[in-house]
Amino acid sequence: MGWGTFFACLVFLPFAVIISLVHNFIRSGPWSKYRIVKDKVVIITGASSGIGQCIALEYAKKGAKLVLAARRKEKMEEVKQACLENGAGDAAICPTDISSPEACENLVKFTVGTFGRVDVLVNNAGSADISAFEDYPDTKRFRKTVEVDFWGNILTTRYALEHLRRTRGQVVVTCSVGAFVPYPKQTFYNASKAALLNFYDTLRVEPIGESVAITVALPGFIKSELTTEGPKGHIPRWWPMMETADCAKKIVDAAMANQRWALVPYWYSFNVLFRVFAPELLEIPPRMFLLGKPPSKGVGTVFDTVLGKENSRKAFQSLKAFAA
Repeated sequence: MGWGTFFACLVFLPFAVIISLVHNFIRSGPWSKYRIVKDKVVIITGASSGIGQCIALEYAKKGAKLVLAARRKEKMEEVKQACLENGAGDAAICPTDISSPEACENLVKFTVGTFGRVDVLVNNAGSADISAFEDYPDTKRFRKTVEVDFWGNILTTRYALEHLRRTRGQVVVTCSVGAFVPYPKQTFYNASKAALLNFYDTLRVEPIGESVAITVALPGFIKSELTTEGPKGHIPRWWPMMETADCAKKIVDAAMANQRWALVPYWYSFNVLFRVFAPELLEIPPRMFLLGKPPSKGVGTVFDTVLGKENSRKAFQSLKAFAA
């Protein structure tokens, strides 16, 4: 990029920000029809635990009619009962494995057959297979991650599309900050989330974006099954993590305000700036604290020269041990 282009961008940026703020105010103001969800029909995938369960409870408190979808029927029965006790207009469960196209289609058919319509589709279900790319013994495991985290979202949206168009409804997506942060041992999870983010951003521009609203949530590390039951050391023990219920509330609030994106918690937005202006710096912390490696070859060479290779290796491994 030439200096002329750079300065032109700097001059135009304040005007672009003002236009964006005005546009967001118009679409997200108190008059937004998405702020009223009482008696609207809301499908929530991955509703048996974690963020999905808490999202279901948030919509229940606002009087929505819920269809809870996940693989674990027993857990969904518990969530259903909790939703009814918290004010849901009605609730039904539909055991669903979104890695199956037939199951995605059946979920929408079940919802329409039960409540006659679809107003909000919350694509929340996801999985996380934590492993370095070279450690996968075959393609089966990482293909499953993509089938759930990407194709499961896309297919459910596809089958619900005509019904959402009819009600001028909304799609709410639980994506991840991993969509633009190179976090190690999440190769296919991050890739799937990046694909989701770009898919829904593009969908807004296509004709469907004129009749169906889209909110993409980008949570960071949240206290849920995906984070608490993962392998030790995958997340630094000192890393701040938001409570699941707080995260879900912010996602639902963003959806009801018809926001385009919801970074949860908001301080993760610094990752966006680094991704654009200094992507190399995003790679340094995970290399040092998660992999126990030098931040770059040059730094590694300096440490090897000053400390010796073995002492250098131990120094960086100690950083990994500190984070575990």
